[in-house]
Amino acid sequence: MGVSMQGSVIAGWMLAVALVHGGGMSVRDAQRYRTETDPHGLITELQSQLDQGGQGLAGAVLREKLWLLGTAAVNVNDGAALHEATTRLDELAGRTHDPAAAADAGFLRSRQLIAASQGDGISEELQAAALVQGTTDPVMLGRLHYTLCDAYAMSEEFTKAIPLCRRAIATYRTQADAWGMGNAGNDLGIVYTHLHRYDEAIPAYLEARRQFASIGAGQMVVLVGDNLSQAYRKTGRVREALALSHASLAQEQAAGRVSDALSSRADIALDYAALGQPGKALALMDAVVADARDAHLQGLLPDFVRTRSEMEQQQGKLRPALADAREVITALNQRNAAVLRSEEARLEARYATREKELQILALQRQNQVKDLQLKAAQAEAARRDEEQQRQSLRIMFGRGVVVALSLMALLLYLLLRSQHRHAVELRAQALRDPLTGIENRRAFQQRAMDLLAESRGFSASTSAHVLMLIDVDHFKRINDGAGHPQGDEVLRIITDGLRRAAGDVGHVARIGGEEFAVLCPGCGAMAGMRLAETLRAEVATLALPPEAKVSTVTISIGVAVFDGTRCHDLSSWMRAADMAMYEAKSHGRNRVVASALAN
Repeated sequence: MGVSMQGSVIAGWMLAVALVHGGGMSVRDAQRYRTETDPHGLITELQSQLDQGGQGLAGAVLREKLWLLGTAAVNVNDGAALHEATTRLDELAGRTHDPAAAADAGFLRSRQLIAASQGDGISEELQAAALVQGTTDPVMLGRLHYTLCDAYAMSEEFTKAIPLCRRAIATYRTQADAWGMGNAGNDLGIVYTHLHRYDEAIPAYLEARRQFASIGAGQMVVLVGDNLSQAYRKTGRVREALALSHASLAQEQAAGRVSDALSSRADIALDYAALGQPGKALALMDAVVADARDAHLQGLLPDFVRTRSEMEQQQGKLRPALADAREVITALNQRNAAVLRSEEARLEARYATREKELQILALQRQNQVKDLQLKAAQAEAARRDEEQQRQSLRIMFGRGVVVALSLMALLLYLLLRSQHRHAVELRAQALRDPLTGIENRRAFQQRAMDLLAESRGFSASTSAHVLMLIDVDHFKRINDGAGHPQGDEVLRIITDGLRRAAGDVGHVARIGGEEFAVLCPGCGAMAGMRLAETLRAEVATLALPPEAKVSTVTISIGVAVFDGTRCHDLSSWMRAADMAMYEAKSHGRNRVVASALAN
C-alpha cells in the first residue's frame, strides 16, 4: 500500500471514529453518512479493505461493504468503482447462491441508469426487487422499499413513489433506523413537492431533518433544508426559505462545494424577488451566472440563465430576457438527445416525402409517353380508316385493324386515367401525415405561406391570424413505458381530439414527433386564446387505452398572433409561438402561453 492510500484510509477511519463518538451515530450510520459527505475517501478505504481480505469476510458483511462502495460510486459517478461493486456482488451471488447479493447489484445498476438517464432503470429495479420478494431480512426489506421509492421518484413517476416511500419509512421505523427514515422522508417530500402538495411536503421534510439531526448528520440536515426551502417558497413562507438558503450557502462555501453554493445563491435571489426586492434579486442572479460561466458549470448554467431571463422579463427588460431565453434553448438543444432523435425523424420524413415526389415525377413522365402513344394510335387509326375507303378489297381487314386500334386507344386512355389518379393520390399522400391522416409539416407550411401571401394588406382593423404550436407533455414516458405502437395510438387519439375541438376554426397539422400546429385564419387574439384553452382541456379529458399505461395526457400550447410587425413572416411567427410553447413547458406544462413577441 502506498503512502497516499494509507493516509486516505487513516483519514477516513479517523472521520468515522469522530462521527461515532461525536453525536450518537453508529458505525453503520457513519459509513452511510460518508457516502454523501466523503464518497471519494470511503471508496478508497473500502477498496483497500476488499483488496486486503475481502474474500475472507462473511457473506453479509462483504455484501454490505460492496453496497456502500457502489452507493458512494453512484453519488460521484465513479464508473470504475461501480463496476467493481456490481461485478463482485454478482460473483458473490453466484458463489453463495445469495439472491440478496444479486438484488444489490441490480439496485446499484438501476440507480446509475436512472441518474444518467440511460436505458430502462425502472425495469432493472423491478427485476432486482423480484429476487428478494418475501425476504425477512430487516436490512434488505428496508433497502427494497427505499430503492423502489427512490427509483420511481428519480424517474418522475411520483404517484407510484408515494406508497413505496411511506412503506420504506414504516419499515425503517420498526428498526429504529433514523438514517433510513431521514432518506425516505426526504424522498417523500420531494415527491409531494413535484406534485404541488406542499402542505404534505413540509412535514415530511421537517421529520427527515429531525431524524438526521438525532444522529448528528448535520450536512444531511442542511441538504434536506434546501428542499424544504423550495416548499416554503411555494407556500409564501419566503423568509423561512431565505434563512434555510443562507444556512446551506454557509456550509457549502465552507466545504468548497462550488456548484451547490451557486444553487443556494440562486435560491436566495429568488427569495429576494419574492420579498419585493427585484433589483437586488437580479443583481445576485447576474453574479451567479457570471460565476457559473467562470467555473465552466455547463450543466447548471441553463437553469441559472433561465431564472435570470424570467426576472428580466418581470422587470420589463425584454431584450436581455429574450437573449437569455435563446441561450437556454441553444444549450438545451445541444445536450438533449430527444431533440436530436426528433430531428433525425424529421429528416427521415423529409427524405420519404422527397422519394414520393420523385415517384410522382416518374409517373408524370410515363403519362407523357403514354399520351404520345395514344395520339400516335389515334393518327394510325385515322390513316387506316382512309386506306380502307380507298381499298375496297381490303375492307374486312381494315375494319379489324380499326377495331383493334380503337380498343388499344381505349385501353391506353383508361391506363392514362389510372396513372393520373395514382399521381394525384401520391401527391395527396405527400401532404398527409401517414400516422394520423392529418396534414404534415410540408402541407402546414404551404397553407401558412399561402395565407400570409393573401394577408400582405394586413391592417389592425382586420381580425389577426393565430398560430398555435402544441407539444405533448412527457410523451417519451409513454413510448418508453408502453412501447412505440401504444405511443402511436395515443397520438392518433390526441389528433382526433384536436380536430374535434378545433372544428372549422383551425387547421390541425402534425409537424414533428409529438408536435402539432393549429392555424386559425382571421381568428383574432382573444378567440385564439379561448380556442387554445379548449384544445388543452379537450386533450386532458381524452380517454386513453389501458395499454398506454397512463390514465391521462396533457399538452403545452404556445400562441402567437400574426401582427405584421414583430411577427412579419412565417419564420418569425413560428419562432414566437415556439418560444411561448417553451414558456408553457417551463412553467409546469398543461397550460397555454401567449407570445410576448407580438403586439
